[in-house]
Amino acid sequence: MNAWLFQDSRQKKRLGAKCPWSVGWFDANGKKKSKRVGVKSYAEKFRKKVEAELSLGLCTFGNKRTTWGDFRREFEATVAATRSAGTLKEYRRALEAFQRLISPGYMDTIGTSDIDRFIAKRKSDRQAGESDELSPASVNANLRSLKVAFRKAKKWGMVNDVPDFEFLREPERDPYFIDDATFTALYDACDSMVRPSERHYPAGDWWRAILAFAYLTGWRIGEILDLRRADLDLESGIATVDAESTKGRRTARVELHPTVVEHLRAIVEFSPFVFDWPHHERTLWIDFAALKAAAGVEFPGAFHRLRFGFANANVDNLDADLLQKLMRHQAASTTRRYINAAERMKRAGTAAKLHVPAVLRTGIA
Repeated sequence: MNAWLFQDSRQKKRLGAKCPWSVGWFDANGKKKSKRVGVKSYAEKFRKKVEAELSLGLCTFGNKRTTWGDFRREFEATVAATRSAGTLKEYRRALEAFQRLISPGYMDTIGTSDIDRFIAKRKSDRQAGESDELSPASVNANLRSLKVAFRKAKKWGMVNDVPDFEFLREPERDPYFIDDATFTALYDACDSMVRPSERHYPAGDWWRAILAFAYLTGWRIGEILDLRRADLDLESGIATVDAESTKGRRTARVELHPTVVEHLRAIVEFSPFVFDWPHHERTLWIDFAALKAAAGVEFPGAFHRLRFGFANANVDNLDADLLQKLMRHQAASTTRRYINAAERMKRAGTAAKLHVPAVLRTGIA
């Protein structure tokens, strides 16, 4: 790739020998660029610099630099058209935190050191609605979103390289899941619920139906609430949720257990959604907390623990690849994170099957 020296013909007529020299070149997109330098010797040095950077694909002379604000607006607008509402919310949370803690200016000035500073600050960040000490998993969730954003910025030509992301080590803990006993307690407490109201059936029927559906399908709560009457066939016992409503953009189509079908028949109505919730979304989580209190149980989270319960209840009965498919996980490693290994070993009687040396078996029945 070559750059060249030239003088503007109109200025040369007016200024003669004092006319400044300029450098011209074509960028990576084939667009003609130029820069007025001054005396010929300086222009020649600048020409060599441009040629060197062009050969390495690093030339940014004459290009318009992108601000963080412009990139964020473009990224969010693009993501909004291609991602689910939940994913977009995660991206916005990460971008907002990075903007608040780092105050970035131009995209091409953001480097690995800024990512490291963000990690250090985010670990001890104190924001309304967040815990006093942000967990490594929460920080890593922000980092994953930021990494996606910076990869997109590189594809758009806004940055030359994606900064390095060093994720925090997360403690390995067996996940909490709703077991049969906890499910039974929640199920028996459903008659204490008062919402959804103004239905031809009691609110308890709605809650029993959604609990049974979640525990026996493993669907995410967003997918359950998006299930339409048109996508539910109670005669064949088949439910389908469109890919647009799923986290991984994969269509969910499952054969429902007869028990689930029986619960769904109890809440049939003319609403377009099977589990219509005509109240503010926040009240659904408030009511789930009230249900836990009425059932006398306490555990972290809400509906997603039923998804964990589905995985742990069926891990010993279904092949690993089938369980992964039912949960619509792209990777088997994701499904494994849902399994409580300690409880699984306990169910299998692992301790009783372990080899014990003869000298230690004395006196053991």
